[in-house]
Amino acid sequence: MSSTKPSKLRQRLLLLIGLVLLLMAATGVLTLRQLSSVSQSVESLYKDRLLPVEQLRRVAQTFQTDLPMMVGQLRDGRLSLPLARQQLERAEQAARRSWSDYLETYLVEAEKRLIQRTEPELQRGHAAIARLRLLLQQGQLDSLTSAYSTDLRNETEPLLSLLNELIDVQLQIGRREAEDSNKAFGEAVLWVSLMVLLTAALGLALAWSVLQSHQQEQSESLASEARLQRFYMALSQTNQLIVRKPESAQQLYEALCRICVETGHAKLAMVVEQVEGGQYERTACFGPLERLMPGAPKRWSADAPYALAALSSEAIGTGEHAISNRAIAENRTAVGGVIPPGVEAMAAFPLRRNGQVVGALSLLAGELDFFDHAMLTLLDEMAGDVSFALDNLERDRVLLESLSKVQAERALFELLFNASSVSAALIRIADGTVMEINEQLCRYYGIARAELLGRRPGDLGVGMSEADRSRLYGEIKARGQVRNMEIALRSRDGRQRRLLVSGDLIDYRGEPCALASAVDVTELRGEQQSRQSQQQ
Repeated sequence: MSSTKPSKLRQRLLLLIGLVLLLMAATGVLTLRQLSSVSQSVESLYKDRLLPVEQLRRVAQTFQTDLPMMVGQLRDGRLSLPLARQQLERAEQAARRSWSDYLETYLVEAEKRLIQRTEPELQRGHAAIARLRLLLQQGQLDSLTSAYSTDLRNETEPLLSLLNELIDVQLQIGRREAEDSNKAFGEAVLWVSLMVLLTAALGLALAWSVLQSHQQEQSESLASEARLQRFYMALSQTNQLIVRKPESAQQLYEALCRICVETGHAKLAMVVEQVEGGQYERTACFGPLERLMPGAPKRWSADAPYALAALSSEAIGTGEHAISNRAIAENRTAVGGVIPPGVEAMAAFPLRRNGQVVGALSLLAGELDFFDHAMLTLLDEMAGDVSFALDNLERDRVLLESLSKVQAERALFELLFNASSVSAALIRIADGTVMEINEQLCRYYGIARAELLGRRPGDLGVGMSEADRSRLYGEIKARGQVRNMEIALRSRDGRQRRLLVSGDLIDYRGEPCALASAVDVTELRGEQQSRQSQQQ
């Protein structure tokens, strides 16, 4: 009986759901058909009635409004003859185009009869426009005004009357079509309403059936919620652990296993990592391992029977969680004695570092169907948080290594920079401030390095002349570098040295600076001058 009732209830629910879906589909099809019919009616009303009315009004506007306005502007002197000819040409073309477009629309018999009467009058109107064009070309303004007031008005009055009749025919037909569309739409609303009421009635029946089965499902739901609530606490504690930033991955793994057992009430929690040679190793564990998994190896190869049965190996290999909610009934997990006594469900969740799977969190539970959808979602989130923590640990490690490397390289650079026998300095281009300077150049100046840093040499009475400074900085700004430019350098005691300067424009702390080195050629230039004097 206990198995028959859920079966009948399930059949009844499926039947009701099927009927409701069928009625909803029928309602949807009926609604779409009626909406399509209304849409076609609206489109037909616009294309076959409203658009022709606009075209006819455009033709009437040419003879009734545009031409009188043009003649009035000519008479008042507000329009020149060339512009008037252009406006007349555009107005006539617009009238012809609108009439041609109108003839392409859907025409009823009453329209066709009126069109036969309108065509001769329209030709008379265009003939009158042709006479006006001739008068415009001849520049006869008085004759033009007279012709419009007598001939054109008399010849276009029958045309305007026929155009108004055509417009009235369009409006009458459009009114009838709109009434028919409203009637069809009302019938459609009635049928759709009936279908909706029928669907609502079946929906109520479905709701009543679901309500009857709610009591049976409630106990199962409460148990699932209790399990989920425990693991919510485990997730919260895991996040707190991540915020505190464990010092190593091993410390993170050990704390994670402890939280899953103590807070989440798993029987056993383990972290398995993939190590060198394609092997797997249990690196952290919390719970009675020897009692629940006697003889389980600490390390195993990928082709071992234990690896073929262990869910952790599967999760690492596929990158997806692996579950067995009825472990004893599944022969796959029985290979190698994987199933521990008293454990009904098992699951493993992949752990990643920098996007690559490096291990898995393996959990063992004592209840059947322990890992439902909500639990799997929560544990996937927990594994994702742990993977995020592993990424942070890896980034911190790389950052520390990079900082140590940068510090070592900077120390080496400073050693080479200051120990070099060639004078060197880093000067800010904007104002000539010394950013860095080595000991050799400080000895040339006769000033201590601490006194020069952050100041301009010229403020201390040493350095280049203004001409050499402008020439050097101008070359660096223009070309980005300078090579072997000879300058004179003045020291604190007033002596001058001749230096060959080479430098490059670089970005230092967001500011353009010149990194320059110089070779002292004072003695060389002295020897050259001495030889030249001897030769002379």
